[in-house]
Amino acid sequence: MIGLSYLMNPQSLQVLAQTSVGNSAPAAQSPTERIVYEFARAETLDGWWVWAAIVLAVVIGTSLCYFFYRRDVAELPRPVRWTLIGLRLTVILALVFLFFDLVRRTERRVTRPSEVVVLVDTSQSMSLPADGTIDAPSRIQRTIDLIDQAKLIETFGDNHRTSVYSLGGPEGGSGQPELITTSAVVTGLDADESGNGETTTSNSATTAVTTSDLQASTNPFVLFGLFCLTAGAIASGLALFTGASAGLRGRASASDATQSTTALRGGVQASRTPTSSGSETVGWFLLVAAITLGLGIISLGSVYAVRTEQSFRNVVGLDNTISPPTDSSSEPASEKEDKGPKQQVVDWETALAANDAQSRIGDALRSILVDHDLTTLAGVVIITDGQNNGGAPLSSALSLARRGEVSLYPIGLGSSRPPTNVRVVDLEAPRRVYPGDKFAVAAVLQATGPTAMDVEVELIDALDTGEATNSGNNDNSSNGSDQSNPNTLAGGQVLQTQKVHLEPDASLSGIRFEIEPQTVGRRRLAVRIVAPREDRNSADDMQTARYEVVARKLKVLAIAGGPTREYRFVRNLLYRDESVELDVWLQTGRTGMSQDADQLLTEFPPTAEDLFAYDAVMMFDPDWSAIDSASLDLIDRFLTQQAGGLILVAGPVYHPKITSKRGDTRSSQINGFFPVNLATRGPLLGGGRQGGRNAWPLEFTPEASTAEFLWIADTPEESFEIWNEYGSVYDYVGVKSAKPGAKAYAYFSDPTTEVSGSLPIFAASQFYGAGRVYFQGSGEMWRLRAAGDQYFDSYYTKLIRWVSEGRLLRDSNRGVLLVDASRVMVGQTVTLRAVLVDDQFQPLTDPFVTAKLLTPDGKIKDIRMSPAADSPRGGTYTGNFVATTSGGYEVQLTVGDALDEQTLRQTVQVRLPTSELERPRRADEELQQLASTTRGLYFPVDTNTSISSIAQELTTKIEPQPQITLLAGTPDRLFGERRNAVLMWLIASLLTFEWITRRLHRLA
Repeated sequence: MIGLSYLMNPQSLQVLAQTSVGNSAPAAQSPTERIVYEFARAETLDGWWVWAAIVLAVVIGTSLCYFFYRRDVAELPRPVRWTLIGLRLTVILALVFLFFDLVRRTERRVTRPSEVVVLVDTSQSMSLPADGTIDAPSRIQRTIDLIDQAKLIETFGDNHRTSVYSLGGPEGGSGQPELITTSAVVTGLDADESGNGETTTSNSATTAVTTSDLQASTNPFVLFGLFCLTAGAIASGLALFTGASAGLRGRASASDATQSTTALRGGVQASRTPTSSGSETVGWFLLVAAITLGLGIISLGSVYAVRTEQSFRNVVGLDNTISPPTDSSSEPASEKEDKGPKQQVVDWETALAANDAQSRIGDALRSILVDHDLTTLAGVVIITDGQNNGGAPLSSALSLARRGEVSLYPIGLGSSRPPTNVRVVDLEAPRRVYPGDKFAVAAVLQATGPTAMDVEVELIDALDTGEATNSGNNDNSSNGSDQSNPNTLAGGQVLQTQKVHLEPDASLSGIRFEIEPQTVGRRRLAVRIVAPREDRNSADDMQTARYEVVARKLKVLAIAGGPTREYRFVRNLLYRDESVELDVWLQTGRTGMSQDADQLLTEFPPTAEDLFAYDAVMMFDPDWSAIDSASLDLIDRFLTQQAGGLILVAGPVYHPKITSKRGDTRSSQINGFFPVNLATRGPLLGGGRQGGRNAWPLEFTPEASTAEFLWIADTPEESFEIWNEYGSVYDYVGVKSAKPGAKAYAYFSDPTTEVSGSLPIFAASQFYGAGRVYFQGSGEMWRLRAAGDQYFDSYYTKLIRWVSEGRLLRDSNRGVLLVDASRVMVGQTVTLRAVLVDDQFQPLTDPFVTAKLLTPDGKIKDIRMSPAADSPRGGTYTGNFVATTSGGYEVQLTVGDALDEQTLRQTVQVRLPTSELERPRRADEELQQLASTTRGLYFPVDTNTSISSIAQELTTKIEPQPQITLLAGTPDRLFGERRNAVLMWLIASLLTFEWITRRLHRLA
């Protein structure tokens, strides 16, 4: 009773009823959670002997208690004996219960959904036809149809989380696959709303509790407990009342016995009988009171301990105003639904552009198997033609897949048996030549079929009328062409014919022609194969290229701060070149000195007319202090308006002085010409290197592979071998970074010069208005002469013609159209730049202009060109396109109105790398091995194969394998506190009841 009165104290109720949101029990349980009650002490007891000792101790304690209590209460009525013994045994059981430490924890089920990875081969061979038919789409287009139109990701989404990767190229050295998109599981296995692949819930179980739950009707156990406590209180009162009445009757009988001694025996008997009967009745009342008291405390206390979100007053129904628990991390269901996973919209044509120079399937597959959890990875779908020509072999990834029990499902694209076909793969010719200047035309041929073939190859020459040819591989218009022959060149004349033997295994064969033009003007060349009758695709039998025969010489101005070795070699080269007119200004020269040049200057050209007569200006570490602000403005106009070219060769004498005066406006203007941000520190402080002791080869970037001025030998491969062997340099000037829009071609490769993870830029270029600017980090290219004078000569000759290209090819007074590279690989981005004026010859102010792109497959696409951010003068527009297939592209930009309409043109030749062309067939054997070794399935895609059926069959074959993990939460602290409080209430009440009972019966 003392324990009951203690709990009814308001202060005690406040202490025991403290609630914590993070430790309360839910009224409505999440399907991924469940409440677990367990004895924490039992988890720590190891060994049978420990349990045996505990059981023995409990048995001994209980037995001793029963033995001594039975002897102590032997003379008391039977119900009293049962009450006292039961009270003490119940206390012992409560202590044992307390020892085993009953705890409550929230057990969470974490479901990691099944996952499928789709790996798409984006190497350049995927731009080849998907089968042997003439009108077959490319392999990458069939891939896009499978993913986008056949809804492959959506089909997998019912049971799997799907990740789509592109193969990734070797640029940057890693060749790691690139993640394009990841979709969450749509239905089924308890998908997480956040879409992260795991189903988890809050550690707090109270997030499911609502106000309506808390204000529900009183628990039946609470009603039962209150009833028992009430009954116990009534029984206790009756026991006291009955005991007191029996005591008064006993004392009255004792006084009557003194009046009659003769009736002593009867009086004693009479007094004992009612006393014994009263004690028996009191005992039964006490037994009922003890039982109901214990049951009431247990029933009511259990509910109070379990419902930690309610106070004691709430439990017993005295207060129904309950505020539901709040959780700052939780959100309304409607908001969470709004924040659910949304399917990412992907431009598949851009994301899956076939632009990788190698097929590194082994590296990509191994990376995926290492990065993903193999326990939930149900399968990897590989969409490829099967040609693994770079990186690690497939065997290493295959063994890893077998160990992880991951099935591979290759989808093979292409033709396993290519039809009989001959094709012109590539055509290379200079863009500008001179009358009587013999030049070479090189072509690459390829054949497939059952047997080798001997074919005739023709070189055709014709005037360039501005109309496109009928060649399916190049300029695909039919204006003015003979429609009966798809490979004709209007007005063309066959100049030469050669007979070539072609192997049928798709190996590449080269052929070379030499011609000597005599007529000035724009012309067009074509290399055409006289195909055999069994040739399946005549559209690829011819390639064309434009070139221009010009009579005027290329006029170059060379400026040097001193007679450096680089300057002298370049001066002698250009002076001997009959196609070049060379003027020089040696800033340290004296009056009357001799120089190998057409004209020797003593100052910078003073007027615009003088400067604008040049096509290119070369500056070898010039003394910028000798060039005034007016001359700098002329250089600016020469580049932006006249499409001139500027070559800046840095040096150790004057170049560091450019940034020495940071506040000088002239320094800012000079800095603007450079395609790089110059370092502000000198060589002694890490802003470059002068007088180096070791030579370091140049580290070329991917952009260098398309820079024709770096092709100093017959082939790009041979050229870069010479660069690596003989093109090493000792020095460089300090450069921070490339400017936006600039292209870096080479780095100084000494690793000790690396700053913030980047090596110093040695060679770079940028468009400057309509002109081009090229930067070179030191004047040491003369070292190429160790391999042969022709390599040094080729580098500077091609470089000068490249930077002055916009001026040389200017065919309109309304503007100029330029491309950053006229020869690129499949998948590379080609940047366009147009400098335009209106009919008043003022910079064009239109918000955009639209150019037409004629693709090799005959399609015409629009290219939106927007104003260039790096041209404050206006009239400069930029755009770009991705070369997705091999062949010739033509860009046409029409300017002017209907009365004065002019068309600017540029051509870009696109080819596949050799490694991707050598084996164009589908590798069925390798792909079948991938599938069979890993218990997967191979899906070859032929002409009549249904893309939708492949998607459906993949969904059927790949079975979901989610991983379910049960996580035990931390014990509920508030439940433990309330459990202890209830046990103390029970023990204190029972001991108090026992003490009162013993006192009433005069026991020790």
